[in-house]
Amino acid sequence: MVKQKRERSVNFTQHETNFLISLIEARKHTIENKKSDATTWQEKQKAWREIEKVFNRASDGTVFRDHKHLKLKYEALKRDAKKKIAVGADPDKTGGGTSPVQALTHATEDEKGNEMIFLPVEVNVSVSESETDSDSIMQNNPMDKKPYDRLMEEKLEIAEIQRKVVAEELEHKLIQRKILETEYEHKMVMHELEKQHLRLKIELLKRELNKN
Repeated sequence: MVKQKRERSVNFTQHETNFLISLIEARKHTIENKKSDATTWQEKQKAWREIEKVFNRASDGTVFRDHKHLKLKYEALKRDAKKKIAVGADPDKTGGGTSPVQALTHATEDEKGNEMIFLPVEVNVSVSESETDSDSIMQNNPMDKKPYDRLMEEKLEIAEIQRKVVAEELEHKLIQRKILETEYEHKMVMHELEKQHLRLKIELLKRELNKN
């Protein structure tokens, strides 16, 4: 019985979801930065660590959410938001061609239903696709899919997110390795300079002794 309670507590409550979105909103420019260099990666890691710290400090202490778990939840929220945009896209509002649409896409309500938190997600909507592939969009509607199909789709998406997390960790390790290699090369250069300096000193001493 105790084990079952712990398993259920892993699920995010509505309050936790709303709070997580508010923390991400305050750091969205860092988290959604499209750059992939080492500095940007470190800034993103720092932002997620801050979110983890603030989130768990404000929680009641029953469940600890690390930054990886929080990031997975955020990716799931974005995924759901993109699905809602794909289903509800209005071709008349796209302006023709393919254009980026910045919309308030993911809405979550609290238990009383009187509070709305919105998550901005940027996606591309094509007018031609909206006009000619409406049947395909309806077929991809998550609400029309069988529970088993939705479950398998979600599992595949979670696996893809986890793969990305592992790839980021590997990239971080490679960056650390490069830093260590650079430090080692610097130490070797300094060591060689010290050796040359000592040789010069010895040579000068020999010359002075020969003069005497």
